[in-house]
Amino acid sequence: MTVSDTTTHGTITSADGTQLAWSRTGSGPDLVMVHCVATSRAATPQPGLPTALAEHFTVWTYDRRGTGESGSTDPYAVEREFDDLAAIAGLAEGRPVTAYGFSSGATLLMLAAEAEVPLARLALLEPPLMPEDPGYAARAEAQRLIDEDLLSARQWFNTEIVGVPAEVLDEMPPPTAEDLENTRTIVHELTFLPGTTAERFADLRIPTLVIASDATDPGMLEGVELLAATAPSVTAQILPGEWHGVDDGALATAIHEVVAVGP
Repeated sequence: MTVSDTTTHGTITSADGTQLAWSRTGSGPDLVMVHCVATSRAATPQPGLPTALAEHFTVWTYDRRGTGESGSTDPYAVEREFDDLAAIAGLAEGRPVTAYGFSSGATLLMLAAEAEVPLARLALLEPPLMPEDPGYAARAEAQRLIDEDLLSARQWFNTEIVGVPAEVLDEMPPPTAEDLENTRTIVHELTFLPGTTAERFADLRIPTLVIASDATDPGMLEGVELLAATAPSVTAQILPGEWHGVDDGALATAIHEVVAVGP
């Protein structure tokens, strides 16, 4: 039986009544995947990772609120995402849960751990760090662009906020209809990212593996190294890769090796 043959799907209700769509595949220790900004299970930039992880783990993936098949409830608050994560982790029925997050999903996981969402370990790929800025106007600009044109909003976010290199943008496929709908949630990230510095997470207690590609943005690499230097619970690994990305198999192996060793 292949991994894909064992995949099951369902929904669960978060604390505020929002319906969350999830999938489960693989076997072994439980691992929850938290996607990056404005994406979902069907539109993830890491479509092969659940299968790679399923060689070692029972993998739970879900659509974050406002994306894919999950609902949303206004007003947005990052604490609602903590409740969502706790609901998904609860599907493991009390077993220890490792949580993997990519990019802003990784930063979200550190915030969730800080808020004492019950997780046993974190594995993070290139969490973006952002200083606090009381005059930060990007969220309002994002909402203005979303209201006008979703494609323009997505392009603006990729270039002005993420800083995707031109050569990487040129290789990206055109956004699908689901990609554009998911773009509405970029304001979520622009709500919780400001103030997420390495110093903010200096007291992070949960064992955390943070990974970076050796070919990523220098600022991303610096942030990963700074997290490991600042928080005693954090260890860093630099793996061969590309801009803001690491091969699925290498990533799954690195995570498995750390989880297998234990705290």
